[in-house]
Amino acid sequence: MGTRAYFILFLIIACQAALSQSLEKGPYTVSPVAEGVWHIEDSNSSNPAGVHYDRDGKMTGMNNCSDMYLITGGNKALLIDLSNQIKWDSTAGESLRSVVFEKSGKRELLITVTHRHGDHLGMLPAFKDDQDVRFWIPEDEFRGMTIFPDERTAYFKEGESLGLGDGYNVITLEVPGHTDHSTLFFLEGRDLVFSGDAIGSGSGVWLFNYESFLTYKKGIEKLIGYIEDPANGINREKLLIYGGHMWQSAGTGKLTAQYIYDMRTLIGKIGDGTAETESMSAQIKFLDTNFKSGTATITWNREAAEKYRASLKKD
Repeated sequence: MGTRAYFILFLIIACQAALSQSLEKGPYTVSPVAEGVWHIEDSNSSNPAGVHYDRDGKMTGMNNCSDMYLITGGNKALLIDLSNQIKWDSTAGESLRSVVFEKSGKRELLITVTHRHGDHLGMLPAFKDDQDVRFWIPEDEFRGMTIFPDERTAYFKEGESLGLGDGYNVITLEVPGHTDHSTLFFLEGRDLVFSGDAIGSGSGVWLFNYESFLTYKKGIEKLIGYIEDPANGINREKLLIYGGHMWQSAGTGKLTAQYIYDMRTLIGKIGDGTAETESMSAQIKFLDTNFKSGTATITWNREAAEKYRASLKKD
């Protein structure tokens, strides 16, 4: 093997090693997703993601960490979501800003949010008063809310896109159900989508009332139509989904397009009564059952599911 071939091999190995490395900064763990894309999770070695147990198997705590994603284009960077409000580490605000600005470099920083729940807005105070940071926010999801700085916030409608430079283009799509206008962000041409809680993260999308299930059913059909449309250039064999609580996908593995198709299958099984079910206990009493099929789980309500099945028989 010649010198040039060795050099190329070295570069390949170096790039692969760089993409496999994670680092901790304060309460955050930062991991590369793809070239120019970073996953930021509010967990670290002292407070890891998920349920914590002692040596006797007794539960001692839990970190339901929430994910952020940073996309760095040629001249702009986009931070998707703002995680939980971190109170267990006093350096949280400083640490998050350090991570984001280190990865963003001299690029203009914009921030967006997938939906209006507090565990995806928690670290807004770390950036809200920074005059160099702008916000790009889904208009319908945040209608009537005044939490973002007026002079530095642009609101977008579903389907609008944001160019970050050097071919990094983010396209928006709503999949309502979990909230009225939950928004997905597709990274065009790279078969990546950042979905917040819109379709869950592997252990159940939470639907809080009867109507939200009907809305979600339509949303999944719209999502499938979007990824199947050749005009959108999505390779379904390569598509990877990055949700808002990715630690929950530990038992499922990487979320792919199959996860979305399993959701459609599951919705059909809820309708005919053949979905696998297990009782669920949550702070929200309505959420009493996990419905499962394949890799998909919908956390909903047993009586509501029976009502839905009855409505199909009438039709």
